[in-house]
Amino acid sequence: MFTLDNTECSTKITLISSNKYENWLKKQPHFIKNWCLSNNFKGQPGKILLIPYQDGRLSQVIIGEGKNADLVGLSIFSKESKGNYFIEPKYSNAINDDLYIAWLWGSYSFNKNSKKHKALMYISKKEDLERYEIIRKATNFGRDLINLPSNLLTTINFKKKVFQNNLFDNCLLSSISERKLKSFYPLTYEVGKASSNKPLALEIFSKKITKNDNPIVIIGKGVTFDSGGLNLKPGNTMRYMKKDMGGAAIAISLFLILKKLLKKTKLALIIPLAENSISDNAMRPGDVLKAANNKTVEITNTDAEGRLLLADAIVRSKSLNPELIIDFATLTGAARVALGEDLPAYYTNNDKIAKKISSTNYSNSIWRMPLYEKYLNKMNSEVADIANASSDGMGGSITAALFLKEFLSIKQTNWIHIDTYAWNSNYLNTKGGNLQGLFAMMEFVRKNYN
Repeated sequence: MFTLDNTECSTKITLISSNKYENWLKKQPHFIKNWCLSNNFKGQPGKILLIPYQDGRLSQVIIGEGKNADLVGLSIFSKESKGNYFIEPKYSNAINDDLYIAWLWGSYSFNKNSKKHKALMYISKKEDLERYEIIRKATNFGRDLINLPSNLLTTINFKKKVFQNNLFDNCLLSSISERKLKSFYPLTYEVGKASSNKPLALEIFSKKITKNDNPIVIIGKGVTFDSGGLNLKPGNTMRYMKKDMGGAAIAISLFLILKKLLKKTKLALIIPLAENSISDNAMRPGDVLKAANNKTVEITNTDAEGRLLLADAIVRSKSLNPELIIDFATLTGAARVALGEDLPAYYTNNDKIAKKISSTNYSNSIWRMPLYEKYLNKMNSEVADIANASSDGMGGSITAALFLKEFLSIKQTNWIHIDTYAWNSNYLNTKGGNLQGLFAMMEFVRKNYN
């Protein structure tokens, strides 16, 4: 993956943006100019050009990134190549961090038939190598969790995989189930009670947290499979519902990275886990549930279950007096209709936070949506404080975010909610679990809370 050994046989990879291509080409010998011309290479995003020596051996690799630092070509090359390489970033529009993260991202594979990764990327500084290795291990673990089939990633197996992973060494780990779950995570219990895979919640701390520590709380929706409950999903949308714990996977990866990168700020990770299933005791449309803060919720749609888990976790986090809450969830199809599968929606109750997110290098990887308060009326209930889904289905991602906001404390707590798809359907760029929103939050927190 990465190496500190810059051997003589290392091959140069040059990343070229299309707006710097002509400047680069002018400085090349005639052979390379002709080679680029004959292969119609102009720095197009994702295009890879192998340039040989005259004896046929590989001389260097040229990868196009378009105008917008699109590094999919580097990820693809990392996945398919072998040998030792080093990067020439002079003609790239990307920052160095992006280049090496694209490399490690592309090296991942969940395919049982894939060959062991053999390509090594040279990094000059040991501290940088260690940082990228942390990111690689954390993201590989998160992607593995999403890609695992639901019968192998039940709620209890999820707990085992987390608790047995040495990435959590020196953390404080606990799980809540049965009676305590009914008290502290009552909505999660109701969502998961119909399944033989019983609901539970994971609470993990980077260090012991005292009253005045004001940690960052990271929350992830952990629905290990979502049938929709009695509001049963159609078969085509149920196909990939193993990924409905994608928010939990992203939250875990972020926690693991930040606990290594942050020097002072303490972290808490809360993962409510449940399988939304069907049985004679399943949660029903029309049921009225009571959260741990005594707010009552009328269930108008059993397939709007993820927000119930998040509401529990948000209420639970109040006792920690957090400086910031970040939650991730594969929450609504409405967000996909609005922004497509590649661009997660995010919401925040603090405009200053939004400005700071927009100043990060990953600001274009997530998109702010409005907390339009007028839509809160869509979740009015005659028998409870709030309904769990809107009456007309319109603006579904916004109403889901507004529902969550109702469970924040009266004192304004800084909060970011990310409504993600957590899946990549592109075969070229590693189909499967996708940790959308991770790097935007990593960069935002590292810049503002370190």
